[in-house]
Amino acid sequence: MKYEHNLNCNAPICAGDPNPNYKKEVVWYAGEEVCEMKSYTKFQKKQVVINKEMKSGHFRHTEEAFNAFDLENRSI
Repeated sequence: MKYEHNLNCNAPICAGDPNPNYKKEVVWYAGEEVCEMKSYTKFQKKQVVINKEMKSGHFRHTEEAFNAFDLENRSI
């Protein structure tokens, strides 16, 4: 049986999401959990950076929702 990471992932955006449109349909806010599925995708890496900036007080867009497509393609 294949391990389905998304069934045990608590992150709003899961890299193992079976929904083919998850990168545009699922939103994430700075400070929320990041999917731990390896190898990290571009959006996961960006989430980690944003969360570090949040902790240090340097991230300004705290009320903005992002999707994986935004995180991979926008300058945030």
